[in-house]
Amino acid sequence: MGEIFHIRLGIGAKLGAFLLVLLVVSTASLVFLSNRLFVQDNTALIQQMNADSAAALSQQMRDHFAHQSQQMRQLGTVAMKNGGAQQNNITSALFFRENPEFYALSIFAHPRQGAPRVFTQIIAPNLTAHVQRVSQTFSRLTTGNRSFSLEALAKGEPQITSVRIPDGTAALAVGIPFVRDEKDTSTLYTLVALVRREKLIEAFGSEDLVTRFLVDRQGVLLAHPEEERVTKQENVAHLAIVSQFLKGKFNNSQTRYQDPETGEGKLGAYRMVGFAGLGVIAEVPEEKAFEAARRVEYRAYLSGAMILFLSLFFGYLFSKSITSPINTLVRAARQIAAGDFRLDLRPKTRDEVGYLSLAFNKMAHGLAEREKLKDTFNKYHSEEIANKILSGEVKLGGERMHATILFCDIRNFTQLSESMAPEAVVELLNEYLTRMVKIIREFNGVVEKYVGDAIMATWGVPLAHTEDTFRAVSACLAIRSELALLNQERIGRGDVPLYIGMGLNAGAVTAGNIGSDERMEYTVIGDTVNTASRIESMTKTLGVDLLIAEPVFKQVEKVFLCEAVQEVRVKGKAEALRVFRVNGYYGRDRQPILVETPYSNYPPQKSDKVEAA
Repeated sequence: MGEIFHIRLGIGAKLGAFLLVLLVVSTASLVFLSNRLFVQDNTALIQQMNADSAAALSQQMRDHFAHQSQQMRQLGTVAMKNGGAQQNNITSALFFRENPEFYALSIFAHPRQGAPRVFTQIIAPNLTAHVQRVSQTFSRLTTGNRSFSLEALAKGEPQITSVRIPDGTAALAVGIPFVRDEKDTSTLYTLVALVRREKLIEAFGSEDLVTRFLVDRQGVLLAHPEEERVTKQENVAHLAIVSQFLKGKFNNSQTRYQDPETGEGKLGAYRMVGFAGLGVIAEVPEEKAFEAARRVEYRAYLSGAMILFLSLFFGYLFSKSITSPINTLVRAARQIAAGDFRLDLRPKTRDEVGYLSLAFNKMAHGLAEREKLKDTFNKYHSEEIANKILSGEVKLGGERMHATILFCDIRNFTQLSESMAPEAVVELLNEYLTRMVKIIREFNGVVEKYVGDAIMATWGVPLAHTEDTFRAVSACLAIRSELALLNQERIGRGDVPLYIGMGLNAGAVTAGNIGSDERMEYTVIGDTVNTASRIESMTKTLGVDLLIAEPVFKQVEKVFLCEAVQEVRVKGKAEALRVFRVNGYYGRDRQPILVETPYSNYPPQKSDKVEAA
């Protein structure tokens, strides 16, 4: 085990040679990077295509509506010259013949005072039989149509929305500002025309890759390759690209988003038309956009996988010289994990792995010694004490120490348990002990043992701390308060409350290992311990929950509210014991603070350990 170990060929050198082979694997990384760059470039190109498509169609729509507005003004001028008479003349008939996309035109008068009214309306000859229904169509535009506002139109904002003409055909209602009355300049005239949608349908026809559609300022479809969606006046404001358009922060923009209804990823762009708040949207599904990129990606990964396979194959052949001794170490580790420390590894290589094999031998020897020590400490029932012994803070064997001893017992537990099922008794004890032991630990106490329902705890052993006695008394008062809380819960469940007795004594004890070769226990013995047990029995006779011995009283009388009680003679003691009740403690400015509960006192009972009072 002590031989000098020289490394001839280290793992670093072997791995260096192995990395030469793995350089080929870097090709896969290059493939991945190049493919990512290709996808990014492809994304940028598609986004630019979307933006260009939206821009071109936006310009086309702007020109279309500008021309349409000019035609509306021409017809409106003719109507005004005729004095607003609501009948067709030769000029208007010729207009509708040359401009078949127009169904009808209505001129609205907007006086400064009063509501807008129809000044006149001109209807295409093929709709003259539906004059009343056409008038109703114009009337509906003035009420209940969020996408069309005559008030906004009067302020100079063109309006547009989808409507249905009397024959059931879908059409557009387009409104533009017109002129002021020459005689009464306070009155403004606006034009509203019903026009066909064929040119929009043609402009927004279906394409292989890009889907383009037109929306109004509310996000309602005015033109789309899927005509039925326009007919239903579908609102697409939920799409991220349309939402950006409606916010109106920029004249154009583009984004990558997901359709919330279908979950389909898309690349989209928009461009404002510059008329009536319209916007042109162009979008491409990612599935189509990246179809070519995915084919390239597949081929690239296939090539990379082939290179990686070859690299791994040659790497595997070369690495056997490393993995073989490592496998031996793995088997040795499993042997140690199973508790078998009898190792005698003989390294076959003179490198770091060989050195590690020798280190495994030393480690196994050390673990064997530690296991023996662990078996010794497993004989101790107290984890706290065992941990301190393992850390070297506690000497094995007996030693004289000063400690504070607590005995805590439940009153009439025998009678109580006789009326309960065994499972209920166990549940009661678990609930009670869990809460009381937690308090003892919080005040740095060590639970030595359980005797049925009784708890024995110590302060000062195996290691002493400052103010151990003060902590012990504080723990007793905390137990008193915690018992009251526990009893509230028990009464709420329909159970009887618990009463306890606590006896506290301080003095010299002998602390050490007691037991047999099979089982040992670190505990404390001595007269101080016996007296603490007797004081706990005295609480039953006096009907109180806490009594402390005179040595404890002398240490804590300036901190806690103590009251002397009658001297009581107990079995095993020649003289009567002088004990004290603890009613609370002194707060700031020496103000007494009582810690009393309904369970601090109970009817006195006879105890076989107490001879006379």
